Amino acid sequence: MFSRLDRYILRAFVPTFFLCLLIISGIYIIVDLLQKLGEFVEMGGDALGTGLRYYAYLFPVVIFQFFPAITLIAVSIVLVRMAKNREILAMQVAGISLYRILLPIFITTVFMSFASFGDQEWVIPRLAEKLEILRRASFGDTNQKNILFEDKENNTIMRIWKYKTKTQQMDSVFILARYENRKKKFTITAKEGKWIGNNKWLLSGVVKQNYNEQGKWVAPVEQSDSLEFETTITPRELGEIRMDPSLLNFEKLRELCRNEPDNPRNSVLFHGRIAYTITHFVLLLLGIPLVVGFERLSRNLFLRVGLCVLVCGIFYALTFVCSNLGNTGMIHPLLAAWLPVIIFGSVGILFFDMMKM
Repeated sequence: MFSRLDRYILRAFVPTFFLCLLIISGIYIIVDLLQKLGEFVEMGGDALGTGLRYYAYLFPVVIFQFFPAITLIAVSIVLVRMAKNREILAMQVAGISLYRILLPIFITTVFMSFASFGDQEWVIPRLAEKLEILRRASFGDTNQKNILFEDKENNTIMRIWKYKTKTQQMDSVFILARYENRKKKFTITAKEGKWIGNNKWLLSGVVKQNYNEQGKWVAPVEQSDSLEFETTITPRELGEIRMDPSLLNFEKLRELCRNEPDNPRNSVLFHGRIAYTITHFVLLLLGIPLVVGFERLSRNLFLRVGLCVLVCGIFYALTFVCSNLGNTGMIHPLLAAWLPVIIFGSVGILFFDMMKM
């Protein structure tokens, strides 16, 4: 049973959490709405109904993406308010340790993790197909973003940040070729790529790095304005409508890994799904000491909340970088998924241990 103290803290935390959820989700939706404003104007009387259905499908996806960050920001606001009102100091004077004060927040975070897991496992997969169909039918969104293809015949992997179906043009291309022993043979980064037929893409702004059969880099770095790259990956394959694997549930994602064992992106998503379940606790371990653990920081209200936002930004940026390295085979998928959690978790435990209880 929760004590009176626990209920007091929860009554402060839960409304703040939902308020942060609405604000952050609202900002995301408003930015997206402004980007699609022209399409909505062209719809005329259908704009309202289409917009409501589209953002109803999109809302669970937004929640899942920002759930850990929203939890940390809500916790930081509550603790900052309590510290400013000397409530935490009064509790400690009464003999209650900071660990005990934070206990209901960590217990609530467990339920938040389950809610996030349920959102990804049961809600998002049911809405993902409807979201994709509505996006293509209503907004003419034929562009593919952050896609990964494997050319098994040439033993290469191609990651494309954005592919424009109408013009058959790729933006920000990364290509990884491998030897038979799966060691890197060469890597190519290019600003753009255009289809020229005969299984060839014309790459521009090219940087190529070669490796020997042991996977060691061989100098020099080759730079060129353009390069013809031959592959079995064609515009037809790139333009196909496909479900984003990140929106699949755990079971289907595991099945996808079994069906495509040579595609590292699936393994990164699979291991990342497991690692994501403890992201809430990792961010709390690192963020709470920045809010109430150090006296110098505790004097500045905006600095404390700002540091929590900064922590979230750095974590998501590191997760993005590691995921891309794993998707292209630069690092092992297991390491790509767990490295941000390990780094931030280790620093968080150290900071948490340094707090004045």
